[in-house]
Amino acid sequence: MEQDDLVLLITVVVEAANEPQARAACDALLQRAGAQIVDARDCSDEEPGCWAVVITRPSTEKATHNVSAALARAVRTFVRGLGDGFPTPRVACEPPTAWTVLDEPELISGLVPGAERVLVEAWAGDDPFGAGTPRDNSPSRPS
Repeated sequence: MEQDDLVLLITVVVEAANEPQARAACDALLQRAGAQIVDARDCSDEEPGCWAVVITRPSTEKATHNVSAALARAVRTFVRGLGDGFPTPRVACEPPTAWTVLDEPELISGLVPGAERVLVEAWAGDDPFGAGTPRDNSPSRPS
């Protein structure tokens, strides 16, 4: 992986009774996005039955001379790829990351049953979870 690689982190806040149920709710999104789950956390101290599931995948976008534009483009491209009903989101950017929040439960629950909102982030360089980029997964990566 080069420094111009970007990775997507998608955090889905979903209503579920337990971790397996929260992970299973994300199956259609995982298949559509070609992603993998890297974390699932109980956040029911904020809302009963609330789980945050984090998925990741490398972005096809590359950050060349304008990293901000590539980060924002990666977020928008991912959201547009979710389906026809998803609007082009407003994206905040502060390198090395850009992000948007989808908070229309009726729209996102079609992909993830019980989902309340989705945070979509693009990161330049290493994935903060260390799971989504070729460099993160390479055997030569220093520990």
